[in-house]
Amino acid sequence: MSRVLFILRCYSGFEDSLINREWSPSGVPTIAKLLERFQFQDNCSVIFISKSDNKKLNSIKERKLDIKKLGLPIYLIRPFFIFSKLKVIGKLFNEFYNLISIFYYLFKLKPELIYSDHANIFTISLIARFSRIKTVIRLMGVKDDMRDCLAPTTFYSKILNWSYKAPYKLIIATQDGAGAEIWMDKILSKNVLRKTLLNGVDLHIKPNAIKIKNNIHKSKTIVTFLGRLEEEKAPDKFLEAFIKVRKNISNKFHCFIIGSGSMRSKLDNIIINENAMNDVSFYSNINHSAIFYLLSKTDIYVSLNRTGNLSNANIEAMSQGKAIIMPQPQIKKGIDIYTNKLITENAVYKVSSSDSIEEISDAIIAIHNNKGMRIKLQEEIKNISNKNFYSWKKRIDWEIDLLNKIGSCGDKELKKILQEL
Repeated sequence: MSRVLFILRCYSGFEDSLINREWSPSGVPTIAKLLERFQFQDNCSVIFISKSDNKKLNSIKERKLDIKKLGLPIYLIRPFFIFSKLKVIGKLFNEFYNLISIFYYLFKLKPELIYSDHANIFTISLIARFSRIKTVIRLMGVKDDMRDCLAPTTFYSKILNWSYKAPYKLIIATQDGAGAEIWMDKILSKNVLRKTLLNGVDLHIKPNAIKIKNNIHKSKTIVTFLGRLEEEKAPDKFLEAFIKVRKNISNKFHCFIIGSGSMRSKLDNIIINENAMNDVSFYSNINHSAIFYLLSKTDIYVSLNRTGNLSNANIEAMSQGKAIIMPQPQIKKGIDIYTNKLITENAVYKVSSSDSIEEISDAIIAIHNNKGMRIKLQEEIKNISNKNFYSWKKRIDWEIDLLNKIGSCGDKELKKILQEL
């Protein structure tokens, strides 16, 4: 295989692994599982770029880290907070520092293939334009700034638009319902190869039993939210809907909120104001097998993702046959159009939007009250999952095989391979 360099944002789910020097990711399975498989390949290195304010992570002085259970050379680029009071200047300084650091490692490691997420798209676009290094970009979702750059009006959106039009070797997008395939057709150069794929799913994980408050799942209906606690996931709307359920029917429900993020304090305030501490359990930075265990105890799963509802977390909930509530597709933005094609109307309970608190609370109560409806939803989504979702092993096998072929195949052959998937 070619010498491969991964250039990746240091996702929050990877931070503890770097701090503790032992690989135990709690998120981003697409990247985590790919790295785990690449440790058995020669000539592979990883650059993690921290854009976090995690003090423990950013206090690491070593540039190169040895991580137990992950046999890959890891290089960490930390942010600087010299201009932290001047946000724009501070951000520009860090981006320039990251660019210089990446070019230093290009000179040092001499990769033939770069695999990068889109967190550093400007730097990777320069490499794609002005070097012979083959570049693969991994898209995980379509963010608001990516939609804005389709018709750029600001300096930032114009730079972003220019960056995405670089001559990349291949773009691989996650089919998470965000409409990546529509977005790519609008912005990428026509000659750039692209493919949108569903994530895999683990069906044979051994659940890691963790303590659940007073074994509450044995006596109450468990309603679960799983995802980053950020605006795009609407965890506040979920919690507000749950509080409404709790007021209408007391002492019958408990909710799990699994995830971490900037909205945690806002959620804490809602819980304190409503005196709902005994009815809500938070779980942050837990590993995959623990999440699997919590899902196994879940009765109703609520997804309110504003940018697409085929995330890996949702696919796992579907594969476990959970009764699921999710919003209708956003046709104008191209969000969840594919989701709607894949998942029939009778397989999930649809609400009009992520902001429809009344509808969400009514949906939770309806599924709770109607056991027959819940069983039907569980059966239908399980059947769809069995037909459409495949294992992570198969998913990662495909990606590794493709990256191996990039070095030896021409564009026509690669295009044919992509069409056959």
